[in-house]
Amino acid sequence: TLTIEPGTVVASQTGVGGSLAVTRGSKIVAVGTQDEPIIFTSTSDVATWTAGDPKTGTWRAAANEWGNLTIMGKAYISDSQTAGNTKTPNANNTTPMEGLVPAFAGDPDTLYGGGNDDDDSGSLKYVSIRYGGKVIGLNNELNGLSLGGIGRETDIENVEIMNNVDDGIEVWGGTVNFKYVSIWNVGDDSFDIDQGWRG
Repeated sequence: TLTIEPGTVVASQTGVGGSLAVTRGSKIVAVGTQDEPIIFTSTSDVATWTAGDPKTGTWRAAANEWGNLTIMGKAYISDSQTAGNTKTPNANNTTPMEGLVPAFAGDPDTLYGGGNDDDDSGSLKYVSIRYGGKVIGLNNELNGLSLGGIGRETDIENVEIMNNVDDGIEVWGGTVNFKYVSIWNVGDDSFDIDQGWRG
């Protein structure tokens, strides 16, 4: 379990494309507060802040400054594009996450899906994701928040996606629910759902 404290700023060096991927069976507990949100952003964004205060930052018409946050779980997905999978939700369906590069064929650290709709990948509360995203190739991009096979025991609420190259949030299958989400100034869909999401 990766725990991120309220008020933490996770800033990737601009242009390096740093990302955070949470694999199946792991959890992220990033629980901020209204007064102390957790911010994922770039060093270029932080450079506009006065005395480290994000409320003083200057908004810029920019994105593509770092990667994204990706979370992969073990909930049901439907995916007939991957060999051996079915187009209806099935516990044997797993597939590689868009935007990740496997270390070897079948690398389990890049897969999502399974047979547990109650899977718990942790909590995201009062989280802001800013100035991110990457285009890896045709139909292969990093969204602000990428969620694959996430179960309903995962908590996602009060989340903001601002300035992203591709989608704000993309969800592949699973049963995760959302409460209070703000998505703006993104290059493609604000909220993209695939592979039989049932939240």
